[in-house]
Amino acid sequence: MSFLEVQTQTAWGRVLAGFVQWCAPQSGWLTLDVGSGPGLLPALFAGRGCRSFGCDLDGAALRGRLSSSLIQADACWLPFPSGTFDLVTATNVLFLLPDALTALQEMARLLRVEGVLACLNPSERMSVSAAAALADERGLQGLDRQSLLDWARRAEAHHRWNEEQTVNLFAEAGFRRIEMTLKVGPGLARWVKGVKDKD
Repeated sequence: MSFLEVQTQTAWGRVLAGFVQWCAPQSGWLTLDVGSGPGLLPALFAGRGCRSFGCDLDGAALRGRLSSSLIQADACWLPFPSGTFDLVTATNVLFLLPDALTALQEMARLLRVEGVLACLNPSERMSVSAAAALADERGLQGLDRQSLLDWARRAEAHHRWNEEQTVNLFAEAGFRRIEMTLKVGPGLARWVKGVKDKD
């Protein structure tokens, strides 16, 4: 299953559309999606009047581009000037990284003061059993079921931060006014927004 298939042929596309609405981007904002894959989020932000960019470490994930403004880059070393962006997003990126704090600090560097970082990661409620129960409840089959269970397996093998751990991580990276919500069935995903503090 390719990243493009996940973004365009499963319920994940609807999750990302809801995430964009929750981010509340303003027309004219400069946005960056870290870990963009083929670029569904940048395309959705562009549709809301933003000047949007995306990047992904995996060059293969960029294939089948849904946005023209994508580059290959590492989340811990992003090739943009400091203070460039109004909004930086990262969906299903931080929980996979061995050093999430360094990546958060790098994303913070790219934001203007009062800029917003918005992330989506599996919550502490995510597990293979919880994902299977949700898939059964919703009658998910094929790619929808497979992508949800794959996400749960990766979550079990990596990080699942609770609310307190998430707040502490974002605060350490220089963010304040931290807002979060649980989404996806019984709260299998944690969405979090933080505002960049003064340097």
